[in-house]
Amino acid sequence: MRLTVSALACVLLGGSLATGCADDPDSQPPPGGTCTLAESITDLGDQGALKANYCNVPGSMGQRKYYRLSATVPGTTDVVELDLWDNLGAFKGGVVRTGTFTISGEDAAFETCGVCVRALGDKGTAEQQEYFAVSGTVTVTQLGTNGQPISATISNAQFVQLDGNRKVVAGGCEAQLAGVKVSGTVVALGMGGGGGGGGGGGGGNNCPTVIGD
Repeated sequence: MRLTVSALACVLLGGSLATGCADDPDSQPPPGGTCTLAESITDLGDQGALKANYCNVPGSMGQRKYYRLSATVPGTTDVVELDLWDNLGAFKGGVVRTGTFTISGEDAAFETCGVCVRALGDKGTAEQQEYFAVSGTVTVTQLGTNGQPISATISNAQFVQLDGNRKVVAGGCEAQLAGVKVSGTVVALGMGGGGGGGGGGGGGNNCPTVIGD
């Protein structure tokens, strides 16, 4: 678990600079609690995929697909995940494809994104927090189906914290990832048909909904 920079400064100064610490809103825990994702994450270079899945979009009866590609931030239990959805955001009116995509407009909103960059701080603990990128760039260089390679690079991703309903936490934690390239081999899951639900960032048909699962 990580303290915000200003909160850490207050702790190191003994916290008795009460007029400077207690009264400073930036020194208090954010609404979502102590931030669990580092405020600034340096370029992680090339990382092997934690998961690389190819899934049915729920309710599409296998006619639409989405990808899940994730990696662990080295030395932490934090996970970054890229979800790519047919017919949403940058892929509206078509299928997921290779190329470079700027996170903006529909891709900067959880409910409508086709290029969805997500993160989970302190995954697997009681303090875990979910984050969503509202800006940045994604370059998809390889894209295959079952048993084929997949590779994508995330650059300059700016994250905001989400609550349990995956809405942005007002005044919540923020984080920035300078970059990471994630590569792996696609494992197809749930190719037998669609289930209920839908929307960017969700899951179904044996494809987990939790980041990194």
